[in-house]
Amino acid sequence: MTTQKKIGWGQALLILLCCRSFGLMTFVPLLSEDFAVSEQMTAVVISAVLQLIICIPLLIFTKKHPMVSITEVAGRKKSFIGFLLIAICFLFFVCETADSLLSFQIFLGDRFFKTANPYLWIGVFLVICVYCAIIGIEGIARSSTAVFVILIIMLITMAVTSARDFDPVNIYVTAPKGTIIFAVIDELAKNGEIVALAFLCKYIPAKLGRTVYGLLIGKVILTLAVLTLIQGVLGDFAMLTDYPFLAVGAYAGVNFLQRADAVYLVVWTMTAVLKTALYINISAGLLTESFPKLRGSAVISAAIIYLITLPFLKVDTTLSAVYGSLPFVIAQVIIVFLAPLIEIIFLRKEMTHEKITSDISYNGNP
Repeated sequence: MTTQKKIGWGQALLILLCCRSFGLMTFVPLLSEDFAVSEQMTAVVISAVLQLIICIPLLIFTKKHPMVSITEVAGRKKSFIGFLLIAICFLFFVCETADSLLSFQIFLGDRFFKTANPYLWIGVFLVICVYCAIIGIEGIARSSTAVFVILIIMLITMAVTSARDFDPVNIYVTAPKGTIIFAVIDELAKNGEIVALAFLCKYIPAKLGRTVYGLLIGKVILTLAVLTLIQGVLGDFAMLTDYPFLAVGAYAGVNFLQRADAVYLVVWTMTAVLKTALYINISAGLLTESFPKLRGSAVISAAIIYLITLPFLKVDTTLSAVYGSLPFVIAQVIIVFLAPLIEIIFLRKEMTHEKITSDISYNGNP
């Protein structure tokens, strides 16, 4: 008999915040696309509110069916709909992982390793992440605590050492320059961690709501803090640099470390490993749900991710740059909102039918 793996709601929260921090490390405000700072900040808050609404069916589902993922419930029926849901979830995680790796590769190629072979290092990186994924969710949860502490220390250090370059005048409220909906969609697409939450819930025995609320509040605080730091230190220069967060780190390095970019790279690599390992772990679990006798599901998931990156590596771009942000947002709505909502309704009807059948059987055959 095997014991089901468990993690605390706080550990799940730190895992997801570390995953979000991976995107923050290359956070590029929409200032260069004619959006105002105030509009960008408003989009951050609106996207968090929308994700809270999206998560409501998931919270109801997990309360009725604790420590079970949405695909496990659907997969028990062995129906086409259940298989389709698993396929959609698997496609999301491998594409999201591939997009993150491509973003990581472009950044490294631009700033650090211009002559490195991207095909080779992505392959090596995936091998490391597969090993971390095989260790399991409990190992990933323990690692996330250390990574998050290091990340917060780095952010505080950057804020303190660049304080003398911070100018409040750079942060101003202006009339919207663009359409707020585009900023909200862009922000939602960068916050796909709630999809991972729909699968981490099977490891959380209680208090999932704290994870959801903590994640949304934490993401808002982190994102607004990074945006404020970028705008306050760089001002209008923020729209001219490709990686404004790294530029702020360079300002901090002048005052504290001569090579602060090296520290930046180490921390970002740790968040990349954590996110990739988690998503491979979830993808492997989805494969196992569909094909219980399958062996090496983590390796297969990583191989599929690698194959997805190949055509994009040739043109040096990412999935989100080619297909836009909307597909990632639609996936969030389908997986986190619609799937649990449909299962809540379907399971309630099914349970009611079973109860009626049981009562009739009991009354007829006491």
